[in-house]
Amino acid sequence: VVAIVLSMLAGAYFRDSALDAQINSLSRVLEVATQEMQQGIREHSFDLGMKLAHSRPLVEAFTAASKSANNSELVTLLDDPFISGFVGFSEINLVKLRVYNPDLEFVAESSVGVQDTRQQLPDYLADVIRNRSRDDRLKGVDALWLSSQGPLHSAVIPLGGLRPVGYLEVIVDPAFNLKDIAAITRTPVSIYAMSGELVSTVSSGHTSEYLPVEYVLHTLDGVPAFRIVGLEDVALLTDEMARIKTVTITGFLLLAFATLLLALWLFSRFVLSPVSAMVRNMREMAQGNLDMAVDNRALREFHELSDAFNNMASQVRMRTN
Repeated sequence: VVAIVLSMLAGAYFRDSALDAQINSLSRVLEVATQEMQQGIREHSFDLGMKLAHSRPLVEAFTAASKSANNSELVTLLDDPFISGFVGFSEINLVKLRVYNPDLEFVAESSVGVQDTRQQLPDYLADVIRNRSRDDRLKGVDALWLSSQGPLHSAVIPLGGLRPVGYLEVIVDPAFNLKDIAAITRTPVSIYAMSGELVSTVSSGHTSEYLPVEYVLHTLDGVPAFRIVGLEDVALLTDEMARIKTVTITGFLLLAFATLLLALWLFSRFVLSPVSAMVRNMREMAQGNLDMAVDNRALREFHELSDAFNNMASQVRMRTN
């Protein structure tokens, strides 16, 4: 019983430790998968932004719109990717294109896409662009940020190539790519907005077979954007732990049984056998065979008992004679 109880306690302890290790492992996997998903958004956004930023018609329309109040041609060019498509349109969900002057003041935006968003750069990206060195002015920057429509991802690319005349902002809805996390981790994943609304889910099997692990995706300025819940299949781990527990209990029982047999053999060898022989000799001497002696080859206590009985028998024999 003690062996079984100890085995069950040890099994429960090791199972909890194994589950904690699984949780930490899946949390790291979710983090890496999320970063890989964001890297995919970044690559496709920059690819589109670089092609548009080096487009001569777009640069000329931007220059003309900056000098006059007529930006209809610029808006038409910004709407073209939404209407005609672009390379990688199936990989990202483009929701807006905006252009700004070198001072990051709003110039124009596409008429297609999300509405009711502020016509200005996200504060984080604006601070990064203003505070970077002159050598980095030709580099693009990107960030995940919160808008009135929810989390969005913006990539800002200098407009005009080596001689930038302004900035182009490519705005993408990252919720479209969140399902890629499940494909990367190969586990069921549910994506929730911070308000609790379900954004996307990829699940299979029975939920009781899975262990939920949560990871929160933050914007670059530390604001929570999405809550990602991954489900780790622990059926194999549970089966393995049950098998180990069975083997351990069986081993404990076999060891206890073998120890008991060894104890019984030792008890019989050094206690029962000498006592039985001593009893037989005492009975024979009690029946009148006073010439024999009790065997004193036994434990120390039985050895003293044998000597005392032999001394008593010697005195009886002497008095009898």
